[in-house]
Amino acid sequence: MGSMTFDGLSLYCETHGDPSAPPVVLVHGLGADHEMWEPQIASFPRAGYFVIVPDLRGHGLSERPETFRIEDCARDIHDLLHGMRIPRAHLIGVSMGGMVAQRLVVDHPEAAISQVLVDSLSGVTRPMERFNASLAALLLRVVSSKQQARLIRGAYAKLGHDEVGQYLEARLLSMPARFAREARREVNRFDVIDELPAMSLPTLVLVGDAFGRLAVDMARTTAAGVPGARFEVLKGGGDPSNLLVPEAFDRAVLDFLAAVSGPSCGLKA
Repeated sequence: MGSMTFDGLSLYCETHGDPSAPPVVLVHGLGADHEMWEPQIASFPRAGYFVIVPDLRGHGLSERPETFRIEDCARDIHDLLHGMRIPRAHLIGVSMGGMVAQRLVVDHPEAAISQVLVDSLSGVTRPMERFNASLAALLLRVVSSKQQARLIRGAYAKLGHDEVGQYLEARLLSMPARFAREARREVNRFDVIDELPAMSLPTLVLVGDAFGRLAVDMARTTAAGVPGARFEVLKGGGDPSNLLVPEAFDRAVLDFLAAVSGPSCGLKA
């Protein structure tokens, strides 16, 4: 599909599959881009979905803004769907992408059929969560990008996923440190906990267990807050579970989408 201009920025987006099929927007996490969705780009169109894969502002092939805000990313996706004449879509977001999806549901609930929130959170509330968020922000200030990249790669290598570590390492090294710090601060500020009860759409919350209990507990808080939300722990998964355990991820997501997709979902006006 290429690049389009929204809010004065050039944003990159790819589409895959039959445009008349139910639309699914795949939203990547902080520091990643559309390439993190390669397994799903291969499998979701075969399952009967029209896949829309944007690079968020400041990421991948999209232009970098002066300031980074999650609500701006959500508005970009809303405007993208409007420009494509797609009134509603399924939203699937990993990590920060899950925050973008939630913000879109809060600000433009009419644009979403369902949401799948993966290895994500809805706010930093408990003391340990606040400590970890502050530590992550501190590391971005005092540790060089090269050192951070090596730490990330090492963490995934220990899990037996060196290729995922290499991908994230390369993306981090391509991102200006100032922008990474600002994006991290924005993630730390994100909070829609009080707005979860108003989310009246089918919701699936997935989280991997590879990075410990805290990530699972934060995802469980999201699921508990959204009425009727489904919650599932992906054994061996972790941010990003769509790459660490793609088969289990695809099975959970496609089963959910099949259950909530109606015959008229996403048809163009």
